[in-house]
Amino acid sequence: MILVGPSLGSSVAIDFTANYPEAVEKLVLINPSVYAEGTGNLAKLPKVIAYAGVSLLKAFPLRFYANILAFNNISLSRGLDWTNVGRLHCHMPWWEDATVNFMVSGGYNVISQINQVKQKTLIICGEDDKIVSKKLTLRLYCELLNATLRVVPDSGHLPHVEKPKCVAKLIADFARGHVI
Repeated sequence: MILVGPSLGSSVAIDFTANYPEAVEKLVLINPSVYAEGTGNLAKLPKVIAYAGVSLLKAFPLRFYANILAFNNISLSRGLDWTNVGRLHCHMPWWEDATVNFMVSGGYNVISQINQVKQKTLIICGEDDKIVSKKLTLRLYCELLNATLRVVPDSGHLPHVEKPKCVAKLIADFARGHVI
């Protein structure tokens, strides 16, 4: 398969690829968030405090601010729409439990697995990503032996949402083996 992982999903993709290399032919990482060393001290929070924090994550002002960081130069009306869409999963009956369980489990730490990835990898990043630093993206590019890096102009943390045709073309060309 060609496995695609955006943001924290890149950690999941690296973990899967390291553990099941025979299942992954190529890897696509979009604004990869892979250098967090788990959830840190959040793993030690009492569950009551963790649930209070997770409840805060659903708050409209916090989600709206996250959208300001994630997207590049969006209008107020689009920002409001995308905030509402981006909060949908927070209202699923399982979301709070799943998020707290993720926090107290220690989260993802795939730093030691990066060097196990031998597959051809396409790293796509938004030119104006305010969430994953360019320094960390370049670090990953240098650590993956078989990686190609492409920057999507005029996009933030979610180039696949802001510039879907551009990202789709990059992935399609990569899948076909075209030099990009």
